[in-house]
Amino acid sequence: MRCLSLLWVLLAFGAHAQTYQPLLNHERMTQLFMQMARIDSGSENEAEMCAFVAEQLRALGAEVVVVDEASKQIGGTGGNVFARFRGTVEAPPLLLNAHVDTVQPTAGIQLVRDANEIRTDGRTILGADNKAGVAIILEVLRTLKERNLPHPPLEVVFTIREEKGLQGAKVFDTRQLRARTGLVIDGGEDPQVLYIGSPTHWKFEVVFYGKAAHAGAEPEKGRNAIAMAARAIAQMSWGRLDAETTANVGVIEGGQAMNIVPERVRLVGEFRSFDPQRVQTLAERWKTICEQVAREMEGKVEVNLSQTFEAVRLSPDAPIVQAAVEGLRAIGLEAKLERTGGGTDANAFALKGIQCLVFPTGADRIHSTEERLILRNFYLCGEGVLQTILHWAKRATEPPPATTTPSAIP
Repeated sequence: MRCLSLLWVLLAFGAHAQTYQPLLNHERMTQLFMQMARIDSGSENEAEMCAFVAEQLRALGAEVVVVDEASKQIGGTGGNVFARFRGTVEAPPLLLNAHVDTVQPTAGIQLVRDANEIRTDGRTILGADNKAGVAIILEVLRTLKERNLPHPPLEVVFTIREEKGLQGAKVFDTRQLRARTGLVIDGGEDPQVLYIGSPTHWKFEVVFYGKAAHAGAEPEKGRNAIAMAARAIAQMSWGRLDAETTANVGVIEGGQAMNIVPERVRLVGEFRSFDPQRVQTLAERWKTICEQVAREMEGKVEVNLSQTFEAVRLSPDAPIVQAAVEGLRAIGLEAKLERTGGGTDANAFALKGIQCLVFPTGADRIHSTEERLILRNFYLCGEGVLQTILHWAKRATEPPPATTTPSAIP
């Protein structure tokens, strides 16, 4: 067993293993992940996972553990789990976040583990998005306690319904939080990639109303709702509009039969941009075009626009970013600061004034039955989170060393 443990260290940390000794119990973290992976938490039924992680947090000595009643607002079962841990040093509190739901159900999951990865037999997703993040947080907390490592006050939020549009985080009462900065452990496969930016997202739902008529006998008496939608769509640009902005029509529903002038059509889509003003301007222009087309074609339209989440914009020089850069450097990795076009709970927290860095988990091919957790990367991500917390505490108690900012997004 001792030789096997040494092999894992060498595989996970390469040459740097000679100078950095991993602090986490990797096998324990792996077993914890596999235990949680067997708990189905798709289809809005997160209650069992919420109860499981709440009990874990209590056993770790949290001074507060609360499961809220978010499901009363957003449906399903379960609630956001909030916990607070006392710090051992005077430092600003830090938020740790991951979500407990999965994008699809995992009932009947069959796990397959080999020397390099954990996957399923191909009939279900794995759920490493984001149970890998949950496992990392719980193992980091356990290691801090067991090794009596210096750390700031820590607040943990395990959210529900993230995959349905960050719903759990949106209804979570952030007035409970003292932390204004955090780590969302919900990134990608590469342990070096830290996300310091993600876009503002707007959703639209547009319904055009025309008038039904026989398409062959008296089409002039009809008002074609699909034609209205087509004209409106043709007046906008879609896809990647520029380096920071995308637009998409994702759903078109309407019509009854080929010989009936359609009286109703529904469009659903989105706008995303790292420039909040740009995306708002696009949404307003789209609304104006839809209303103008409906008037011109003697129809009616309902346009519903809503901001789904706020952009995350962290400076490469932000203290949490620099703590993470130093943390990764401590385990022999040079951080790469990037932006992602997707959303995480970090976007929901940003809307409430809490800025979070998105940290990777080692999960790959997520949202598919080919999903896998690459063990080497999983361990590196866990060690990176632990070292980020230690460096956050260190930066608060010592003058920060001179740092060289890694390659960042323009």
